[in-house]
Amino acid sequence: MTKFEYARATPATREALRLGMRDRAEQFHIWLMEGQLKQVIEMVSRVPAALADLLPIVANPDASINVRIGASAVFESQAATPALQALVPALGMLSMHGDARVRTEACYFLGLSGAPAAARYLEARLDDPAAEVREIAAESLEELT
Repeated sequence: MTKFEYARATPATREALRLGMRDRAEQFHIWLMEGQLKQVIEMVSRVPAALADLLPIVANPDASINVRIGASAVFESQAATPALQALVPALGMLSMHGDARVRTEACYFLGLSGAPAAARYLEARLDDPAAEVREIAAESLEELT
């Protein structure tokens, strides 16, 4: 809906749109499932804090592969940005998740952050039980230095 169409919409329609967009995480999930990566990237570019709304996808080991790949592409588009750097503590927590896939992705995104604070989380994963987590943690740590 364009700004012009939105301005002409009834108050009830505008309220329905606001309610429908209230949960960006859910909307991002739907867009990524439908292959609408560009929409998610555009939204995050306009509202950098919206990057945090992708964390539930990262934290969900049961998310479909196309949704996970899409979320990864959005994080990659935000490499070394303040928005990604602000998520270092949350990604650090995800790097300790019970599922190795989640830990692997969290380590990858920590490396993309470019934030020195990410190093402590990555160093802790160098002894991870999963080889892939250890490998990505080491590569990501190398990217930070």
